[in-house]
Amino acid sequence: MTEKTRKIRVSVMPRPPKTVEETGLSLGFLVELACKTLYFGGVMSLSSISEQLALPVSVSNDVMDFLKRERLAEVKKGGDIRAAYTHALTDLGRERAREYLQLSGYFGAAPVTLAQYTEVARKQTVRKMSVNRESMDRAFEGVILTPGLLERLGPAVNSGRSIFLYGPSGNGKTFIAERLAKVLSGNVFIPHALCVDNQVIRVFDPVNHFRVDLGEPMDPARAVLTERTEYDRRWVLCERPVIVSGGELTLAMLDLSFDAIAKFYEAPLQLKANGGVFLIDDLGRQLVRPFDLLNRWIVPLEKARDYLTLQNGKKFEIPFDQIILFSTNIAPRELADEAFLRRIGYKIKIDYLGEEEYIGICRQVCERLGLAFRPEVIRYLLDEEHARRAVQMSACHPNDVLSRVAEICRYEGGPLRLDNELVERACRDYFTEL
Repeated sequence: MTEKTRKIRVSVMPRPPKTVEETGLSLGFLVELACKTLYFGGVMSLSSISEQLALPVSVSNDVMDFLKRERLAEVKKGGDIRAAYTHALTDLGRERAREYLQLSGYFGAAPVTLAQYTEVARKQTVRKMSVNRESMDRAFEGVILTPGLLERLGPAVNSGRSIFLYGPSGNGKTFIAERLAKVLSGNVFIPHALCVDNQVIRVFDPVNHFRVDLGEPMDPARAVLTERTEYDRRWVLCERPVIVSGGELTLAMLDLSFDAIAKFYEAPLQLKANGGVFLIDDLGRQLVRPFDLLNRWIVPLEKARDYLTLQNGKKFEIPFDQIILFSTNIAPRELADEAFLRRIGYKIKIDYLGEEEYIGICRQVCERLGLAFRPEVIRYLLDEEHARRAVQMSACHPNDVLSRVAEICRYEGGPLRLDNELVERACRDYFTEL
């Protein structure tokens, strides 16, 4: 192994199955999956079939031997190495594959069982994460916050419990929530899919799950997992997930979604967020009533488990292992009753800024925009524009106002500058007129 090989620290290592029995799936299920894979893949080598099924060659070979005995597949080309043998479906196999596709359109990586998923989720739980002052300082480096806020946020994240961020609009609740999510270090294994009662539930989502590249250089001192390590390839090594949902969130998005055409399920958002963070942004702006939405979370927040239901009526338990971040402009007691609020680990108000923090953010924005920072102009912004409108200082104001100053300068074709007249024009078209 070279020094350039990336090595990753993980808390659990799903071992690859050595036999069909160790997959936890029935031979019949794997035969269906192999038939559908060959149906779309045409002539495939045994190694390619194994790669598509995310199973070791030895297990795939047992499945292919069954297909050949049943005259569903045939060897097209042999060789000295068994993995290089090429296979294709027979006419009977293609007919059988079409029948299988009528039952379920899922093909590709073999799913893991619910028991296997529960075991791995328990071992890589987000509640075992250790967040300290140093990691919080790194995550919020260069970010100006009100005094004492970081000291309140740190223990909240470290607890692994849910967090309710509330306060007036424009003070960075969403920004803070996203930074908090990045404090969580480490990686997690996420299955391509789950198998429950012979039904497939797709879990891995390339939009929300980010694979860890094992081929990049990394400090060998952190060695545990490399691209050469043997682990169960039915799992994908990912960064801890951060799922964000806002006003579009509905109750249906928190339940299994069945695709009537493809005939398999898509995992709900909270299942995809397991091992990481689920940010529910702008709570209270959803189409569904806040009470109904929050009521959906009472049992999972208290018991750390959720319940999902298949179309056939089978209900099953699934781990609920994530930090839920609620972000809202609405006072908590206007959204939920005491029964729900007491189940929230931490309720933290993100309030308006003080003058020192406001001026500090203005300085940062000026540097980013290429504007010369002039304290007397920022003083004018505070004493005149804010004061006469009775507008309190929000974290969004420096960027919003000063960006408009730069836009006016670019429109007029002159050099970027900061003066009272430009600030007055920027505020006129930004703040609501008196």
